Amino acid sequence: MFAVPGWSLESAALKQQSQPAQAKNESQPTDDSATPNGKNKDKKRKRENVTSGNVNEMYRKHIEGQAEKPWNKKKQEKQAAAAAAAAAAAAAASTASPKADKGEVKNGAADSVQEEGQGKKKRQRKNKNKKDNDAEEKADGAAPAQPAASATSSLAAPPTTNATLTPLQQAMRQKLISSRFRHLNETLYTTDSSKAVELFNANPELFDEYHAGFSRQVKESWPSNPVDGYIQAVRRRGAVPVPKRGKPDPNKPQPLPRRPNGVCNIADLGCGDAALARNLTPSAKKLNLKLNSYDLQSPDPLITKADISKLPVEDGSMDVSIFCLSLMGTNWVSFVEEAWRVLRSDGKGECWVSEVKSRFGKVTRKKSMIGAQKPLSKTQQKKQKKSKKDEDEIDEEDIFAEDARPAADDDETDISAFVEVFRTRGFVLRPESVDKSNKMFVKMEFVKQGGAPIKGKHATGLSAPVTGGKKRFVDRKPASDNGMTAEQEAQALKPCVYKIR
Repeated sequence: MFAVPGWSLESAALKQQSQPAQAKNESQPTDDSATPNGKNKDKKRKRENVTSGNVNEMYRKHIEGQAEKPWNKKKQEKQAAAAAAAAAAAAAASTASPKADKGEVKNGAADSVQEEGQGKKKRQRKNKNKKDNDAEEKADGAAPAQPAASATSSLAAPPTTNATLTPLQQAMRQKLISSRFRHLNETLYTTDSSKAVELFNANPELFDEYHAGFSRQVKESWPSNPVDGYIQAVRRRGAVPVPKRGKPDPNKPQPLPRRPNGVCNIADLGCGDAALARNLTPSAKKLNLKLNSYDLQSPDPLITKADISKLPVEDGSMDVSIFCLSLMGTNWVSFVEEAWRVLRSDGKGECWVSEVKSRFGKVTRKKSMIGAQKPLSKTQQKKQKKSKKDEDEIDEEDIFAEDARPAADDDETDISAFVEVFRTRGFVLRPESVDKSNKMFVKMEFVKQGGAPIKGKHATGLSAPVTGGKKRFVDRKPASDNGMTAEQEAQALKPCVYKIR
């Protein structure tokens, strides 16, 4: 125990005190609950379990102090009684003789020494009680705290506050949001579309969270959004009338492929927040368009919930299909096969594709092929390996924050393997449609052939007839595929991943 001033004094150090002082000393015994021993004693005597039903009442009772505490009431009664005794003693002292007053002072000093001895014995008893309480608590362990913990975990989340964040806090919050978006984005690129469907079915809020992060990236980092170009293309080509006779003039804007009734059915596969449909819906009647948007969730009435590899669409019911940055799953080749199924089969169905350049390879040329025909030195070989390694590493800035400088005329983004996948799935590339002018994206258009694909789930093993020609059996020859395995075809588009920092 620590020494308390005034509790242990030598008799020589005692000073004479008057009767009011004595009464004051008598009124100062400390409350048991204020000492550590008293606290443990009260804790043992008044222990109450906290549950989800009584947590509010216990908070008001013990924290806010709305309920009257019995030990505080007892202390107040003692203080009131001591104050009354002090007042009575003061009144008696004013009428007493000096001799009697001197005798009372001596008696008060003796009483004070006696109280000191009693206080020492009392402290010893409290120490003993404290040891007993500690032993009981060790035996009980942490079991009494478990009900309170479970009750706390069952409570609802605290309400959001409108507190103003500092610039540092805002920057940290943006980093957390961006990190969350990058994790979701990488998950969608590195998993099968069926797994993505399960993920969003279990957590529908992730769909809105992902596209909110996507919109933020578009505004902050992208030079342009490919979907804006598609909106302009549909409006421009939708305004061009279809010639009643003959073929359209190739030197003029081409009209959209249309049905005999004049309607053009457009399927936006992986529409995201349905920006294409939202912008074209006001003019859809004038342009005679029917817009169909599909994605993993349908937070908007314009969107139909579907896995792109298994569309709820009849064969040949669409005129144009659009993949705007939506070939994301590891099974993206099945998306291409599904687009072939839903497009019309008269050689006029079109498939528009826009993808990030960093997902494609680059045309690699050895230095010995460009300059002298001498073998590369060791230093040149090391530099070549290092440059190849740097190309393989994809950073966040390479994907979402490439600058908007115009691409060079000799852009060497290699789309040959990607085009081969489409060719073996029954599509023909329009060479004039390939657009590499943007530093970040590549755009291209394919036309569905009239026959069956060479590979995939719709393949028949025979090549398709030439687009626009008559469907004759002699035109169909044994097919020759691209010689790539399924894994190699899937790697024609690299996933967008991020370096671990």
